[in-house]
Amino acid sequence: MSFIFNFILFCFSIGIIHSEFKQERPEIKIVNDLFRLRNEHKADSAELFFADTVQVYMKYMRNVPKQKITQSDKNFWKAHPKNKFEITAPVQISELSGITIATIYGKEYLDGKDFKNEKIEIKFNRKKKIISYRGFNITK
Repeated sequence: MSFIFNFILFCFSIGIIHSEFKQERPEIKIVNDLFRLRNEHKADSAELFFADTVQVYMKYMRNVPKQKITQSDKNFWKAHPKNKFEITAPVQISELSGITIATIYGKEYLDGKDFKNEKIEIKFNRKKKIISYRGFNITK
């Protein structure tokens, strides 16, 4: 009888461990929400994921307030109304000195049909706010 009880207890604990192990990291959820909002061109909503001051945004913007990023995105989407980004591989997460780095591979569509392959690196601070967002063209 105790064997059956122990077996059931063991199976239950494995189920809990398995469900905890499968939980998604908050950074992955943020990345998915961010790209959904960016693909919908909702810059004001996406702004919530950024730190008040972002160290690096894209290639040339350094130490900018998140409001400037929002305005930059709005201007970009006005010029490219069919722009979207499609994630093509699982988001990779790494950590270094309290900074979490999410690496995203995907396709950037400027006109809705032609694309270029890109790697996006997003750095999060300890509060899970984006402090760096960089895009790199890659060849496949």
